[in-house]
Amino acid sequence: MRCLLSAMLAAFVLASCTENVRVVWTEGETDPATGKAVHTLTVVNAPEGTDWNLWLTSNHISSGEVDGTEGVIAPHHGCLYKMTPYEHSGKDLTVLYTDSPLQRHCWAPEGFVLEHKGKVKKLEAEYVFLPSERIPDFPYNQVETKVWDMIPSLKKVVPAEGVTVVEAMPEVTFVESCKPGWYRITLDGTCRVEAADEDGAFYAKVTLDNLKRNAGGNELPDMVIEDWPDLDYRGFMLDISRNFTTKDNILKFIELLSHYKVSVFHLHFGDDEGWRLEISKFPELTSYGAYHAFPEKNAEGEYIETKGLMPSYNGGADPKDMSSSANGHLTKEDYIEIIRYAWERRIEVIPEFDTPGHSRAAIKAMEMYAARTGDTSYLLSEPEDKSKYVSVQYYKDNAINVALPSTYRFLEVVFDELIAYHKEAGVPLPAIHVGGDEVPGGAWVDSPACQKVMKERGWDNIELLKSYYVENVLDIAEARGVKISGWQELVMDLEDHVYQRMKKNLYSINFWHTGEGQEEFPYKYANDGVPAVLSNMTNTYVDFAYTPDKLERGLSWGGFVDERRSFSLLPYDIYRSVRWDDRGRMRDISALPEGKVELKAKENIVGVQAQLWTETVRSFDHVTYYVFPKVCGVFERAWNASPVWEGTVKADDPAFMSALDTYYSTVVSHEMPYYESMQINYRSRK
Repeated sequence: MRCLLSAMLAAFVLASCTENVRVVWTEGETDPATGKAVHTLTVVNAPEGTDWNLWLTSNHISSGEVDGTEGVIAPHHGCLYKMTPYEHSGKDLTVLYTDSPLQRHCWAPEGFVLEHKGKVKKLEAEYVFLPSERIPDFPYNQVETKVWDMIPSLKKVVPAEGVTVVEAMPEVTFVESCKPGWYRITLDGTCRVEAADEDGAFYAKVTLDNLKRNAGGNELPDMVIEDWPDLDYRGFMLDISRNFTTKDNILKFIELLSHYKVSVFHLHFGDDEGWRLEISKFPELTSYGAYHAFPEKNAEGEYIETKGLMPSYNGGADPKDMSSSANGHLTKEDYIEIIRYAWERRIEVIPEFDTPGHSRAAIKAMEMYAARTGDTSYLLSEPEDKSKYVSVQYYKDNAINVALPSTYRFLEVVFDELIAYHKEAGVPLPAIHVGGDEVPGGAWVDSPACQKVMKERGWDNIELLKSYYVENVLDIAEARGVKISGWQELVMDLEDHVYQRMKKNLYSINFWHTGEGQEEFPYKYANDGVPAVLSNMTNTYVDFAYTPDKLERGLSWGGFVDERRSFSLLPYDIYRSVRWDDRGRMRDISALPEGKVELKAKENIVGVQAQLWTETVRSFDHVTYYVFPKVCGVFERAWNASPVWEGTVKADDPAFMSALDTYYSTVVSHEMPYYESMQINYRSRK
């Protein structure tokens, strides 16, 4: 009884000590001399003594303490940081630290957790931001829109006198056409629909639905519409790894994509911060790798991840909190429902789990699988590997060991289960996307297994292990008759025989890093036979903030993307796809292609894709706000790849400005009311 009372008393004392603890984070002014700011972290009613820590997550804290501080903030791993207090007086503890100026309010530290006497508690936070100037959107002229104005715009419309009442989609007549996805709608008192294929029939239905929506009813003006997509691959990538999006919200999102005649939904489910799709042979991939928990301290004082991955971007530290975007996964049944739902809307799903970099969730989960089962034959990591590296997201253990036979046994299982899911669903599997981007330098250097492979092959360049990895992935894919996709790094710096073999097995490559100095890559590889999907960060990364306004959510490491920037994309003239810079100033695009690789194989520009990475996403409202209406320009260009203003060499050429006015007037007049009808959060004009 005495022990029980003592334990109860200790728990009461701890609760009393931490009950009123909270955090206030204050943005600091920028010092013009250094370009840095001193931010302030105040722990209100801080516990006495120094036997406690405050944990937080942040994009990146570049430097530490200054004079007068009462604690120090140090990186732990990834975006997780630990504040350790010094001796202090009074109830409030103040930590001052020098860092970069805060560019977005959503970049401020979050996920504050108090660790005290072996217990952890989530803390409420208050933010004090400096006043910031609102930045207006780009200028445009609102013009009158017609019933047939929609996104993507129709290729040919011939208006006629009269009206036609369309109650339902008529029976489709299939005709021969050289254009996949072609359709024609004739409204002349009756409604007739012709189509080249099932895709065209579906797109005709979408167009009729849009016409009725724009007209406010079933009575439509007579006209003849002839339409088709220029690019077969019109894609959208949703990252559900960094922060999770539920099945029901994914289904709603696919419905929104179908409204824009999207043909590919690229589902990014495996990355450093989470593995979000059930693979039945490896339960730990989702029971562990899809949930985030505060790390526990072992007997040696080391923090170990026992119940889930350590907190990442949103700071979630409770694996049971299903309201947190840190937690959650799709079951097999969820995935099958998603791919069937998409296919009914003529959208194919390409699943992606990133490898061999960006793989921390899978690596850690398979270590847990081995610990539970004693089966080490599927490990992705080598205990003896002493390689030291840091990824672009500050992880030190996110690269799969490409020399281990167990790595390829793991990949075989995942390939087989994905193939089986699509077979059971009765829908196509165009490709399995294996990522291939941003493998950190230094990975594999001190791995005995990697050194063994290099010695056997007579290699002295660690970079050749990439070719070794790709060869093994190709073995798996070829044996199963499935194509592979990847990010641009997957085809770069390979041995020639591997590169040639790769080209025969590719479905597509997403060219994303098309900033200055790298904008030639899509054309260089397309000219050499690589099927290129333009995924330009400068035009299609919808996770980038709309403007430099500090109240806007989103990243901006590659610039800002708004509706004008997405509309400016030119698949066949990528060098003139950015007409205004990130501060709204016109760029001189007259001489841009000089000295650049010329596109000679237009047929290998197979598509355009928008991307939503979710580091700064915390809810489905954020997903739809980032995407709509910014994505409209991408979908317009995917359908109509060669606009009438293509070839103009002045940023504000009248042909471009006229097209921009019509496009954005359509967004305001027709698309924003549609978002209202779908009851989604979207960004209205600021």
